[in-house]
Amino acid sequence: MSSEREPLIAGFDVGGTSVRAALVAVDGRLVGSTIDEPRRPDALGQVRDLRERLVAEAAAAGRSVARTGLCVAGSVEAGTGRIASAPTAPALVGLRPGAPGSGLDIDALANDANAALLGEWRFGAARGVGDAVGIFVGTGVGGAAITGGRRLLGASGVALEAGHIVVDPDGPSCGCGGAGCLEQVASGTALARRFAAATGGPADARAAARAARAGDPAAVRLFTDLGRRLGVAVATMANLFNPEVVVVGGGVADVSDLFLEDLRAAAHRHMTTVTGRDARIVVGRLGRFAGVAGAAALASTGVWDD
Repeated sequence: MSSEREPLIAGFDVGGTSVRAALVAVDGRLVGSTIDEPRRPDALGQVRDLRERLVAEAAAAGRSVARTGLCVAGSVEAGTGRIASAPTAPALVGLRPGAPGSGLDIDALANDANAALLGEWRFGAARGVGDAVGIFVGTGVGGAAITGGRRLLGASGVALEAGHIVVDPDGPSCGCGGAGCLEQVASGTALARRFAAATGGPADARAAARAARAGDPAAVRLFTDLGRRLGVAVATMANLFNPEVVVVGGGVADVSDLFLEDLRAAAHRHMTTVTGRDARIVVGRLGRFAGVAGAAALASTGVWDD
């Protein structure tokens, strides 16, 4: 349990289209305002402004902000904690913990999917398990794994790029340089694009969800297909890592009722007998703020018991 006088951690998640931020307590609870706003071109300045806002909010409640953690849709070097790439927020490239000159004191940096799974592992749907994988579906598709109670980062800090599992070698080109990646057919962006092509409606994933709930056949088929494609990817991840829990998160998880049954069916159809027996597929409990909580947890060393 957290104390009303215990220091807070400021957590930030700089995504492909939005920035989320909040003050986080030792138990993972979000304290005060939860910020979810469109990302500005000046992402670094936006994070700086939001941190000042959170520090002021904490001070008004008689509390302090001890540290700051940030996750980003990009790669973070495992050894240095430096942001090596951030395709949708290039201004953040080169930022590292404690680096002078940025005007922003950051204590920990992480890839957004790694942070989101860490948040769910510390505070949410994967709490208490030793082995978990996560697939996070939003603007893109991210993946992460915890094995034996430790985060799997890889030599360059970019292990388990689930969005770039190739599901159709002859499929559409991807920004990674390949073709037929999962992200091109089963992300929020892909869903919006396919909805517009199928119905003539707006390229908007929320509009697609509204149409599916209203019974539009084309929209319903899109979510069925989304679930099946994600299920195949989940099976691949489960077969590789044999997790106790698979966490499905990200913005699209807000409408998981439209595709979760199809995802589970496809996943269990393609898992081996052992992984299918052991893996529970669950929706994340922390929603869009899983990355915020995970970034805060990563920054907590020396403040919270780790």
